[in-house]
Amino acid sequence: MKDYKKTIGKFERDYDKKTVRTLNDLKDSYYDKESVRNILNTKGNIELYKVFIRDFSPIDLGLTVVKSGKIGKEFYFTKGHIHKNREPEFYILLDGIGELFLQKGKKSKTIKLKRGEISLIPVGWAHRLINIGSNKLKVLTIYHQNSKPDYSVIFKKRFFGK
Repeated sequence: MKDYKKTIGKFERDYDKKTVRTLNDLKDSYYDKESVRNILNTKGNIELYKVFIRDFSPIDLGLTVVKSGKIGKEFYFTKGHIHKNREPEFYILLDGIGELFLQKGKKSKTIKLKRGEISLIPVGWAHRLINIGSNKLKVLTIYHQNSKPDYSVIFKKRFFGK
């Protein structure tokens, strides 16, 4: 298990590209707009998640690290996207407790992620990660560089805790 943790840590230090998403980036995506305003006014533009990408052309490996927390009662989640070019994507849970939400037209499904299992995001499905646990959610993503993510998706389902 030590080697596994070292590998994740190395990925977070040795990457080709890094994206940081903050509350301001996702403020319109959360249901409770008053909580969003209160957090931005009191805590500032908090970080929700990071993505570390390694280029293995034509494939990218990404490590998505979603912090634990809620906006109001809604769990932290990723912005989510759909691929403009019809390419599949694979997710592998490394650490934490999370769910993968998939949506295509009026159809949707939620996958409860299990450590070490591969989850396929089928071609044409929009997808988003949700951290429902009390620790960071760490997910390895594998996708073709030509997938062209489109982040303008409006997700219909929300994930609330107590």
